[in-house]
Amino acid sequence: MSKDKDNKQTAEELSVARDAIDKLPLSNIPLSSNALKNAKLIKNARMETTVELHNDSLSGSLQVAPESIGDFMQTSPRDQEIIKSLAGLHSFDVYSLRTNLKKLGVEVEDAEALDLSDDMKEGLSIYSMEFVRPLVEKIFGQGREDLQTTEGLQKIFRDTDMARAKENLRVMAERTGIPLADIPKFLEEYSDVFLSVAYYRYGFESVGPDVERFLFWMHDLRSHRDTSSPKVAAQCKEVEDTMRFLANSIRERLTQFQSGFETFWKDINHDSFLQMRKQIEENHASMGSVLCGMIVKMNMWKKTFPDNNVGGPSTRIKFVMTELEPGLLKLKELEHEARKRLGLRAIRV
Repeated sequence: MSKDKDNKQTAEELSVARDAIDKLPLSNIPLSSNALKNAKLIKNARMETTVELHNDSLSGSLQVAPESIGDFMQTSPRDQEIIKSLAGLHSFDVYSLRTNLKKLGVEVEDAEALDLSDDMKEGLSIYSMEFVRPLVEKIFGQGREDLQTTEGLQKIFRDTDMARAKENLRVMAERTGIPLADIPKFLEEYSDVFLSVAYYRYGFESVGPDVERFLFWMHDLRSHRDTSSPKVAAQCKEVEDTMRFLANSIRERLTQFQSGFETFWKDINHDSFLQMRKQIEENHASMGSVLCGMIVKMNMWKKTFPDNNVGGPSTRIKFVMTELEPGLLKLKELEHEARKRLGLRAIRV
């Protein structure tokens, strides 16, 4: 493989990892060890963080515990401190990372490293119409043909007619109370907020079918005589109930975010935007954490049991106890805390 092709592959891999909720490339983290900069942090099904030092199709993945990194390479005390802090995060999605890295005092010089890739943004465009059209309708009026397609919406803001473009911006400033000079920044911030909601929604909807099959799988397992032991039956029911609660609660939180946008569209101004953004950004960490846990666990379960005919009851029970149950209590606690902050009713699980 040529050097250019190898570099391109590495760039593509980093781009994919940057969009992932369960992986963190260390290339942009301020570490002194070059060897560590080629590694990444990943979450396993138990929601433990490991340092992946190497991974290829022939030799597989070499993973070590964060606290053992000094046994495999020379690292500075500061590097080890940073790795330990990052390993304690519940999610590696770019939105929760922005907040958490700041709290940890870890400064990333390349801002692009904390942004979704262009490919992911394009993939999320399926959600953009419902977020952008109401905003544009409110500002420029309903009934415009431009509002019916994504291309039309983009045309409004990329109008080559400078006079009309300036008039559009003047109308926006007048109707929102946002100074004309601040309109571009406002649109950029609005785009970032709705992209974060679209990103979490995309993650949730991508794992939704797996959760549905899993709940059916668990119900079938609990009806088997091998789970007649009261302890095993109780543990299986706890796992099933918790996963159902997490799925239902995340769906409710995403609906709450949507309601926040709808309230904002009714009275578009800078203050209402700041209120909506604050509510959503304060939920980035918990949304990322719970979604990360669900996605990692469901991906591992789907890989182990690609259909409901794979594995006998004892194999399934062992997987539930050793891979699915660990970490679920923490996810449940995080979700309860998030519901409380949003003012959603408490649910006993």
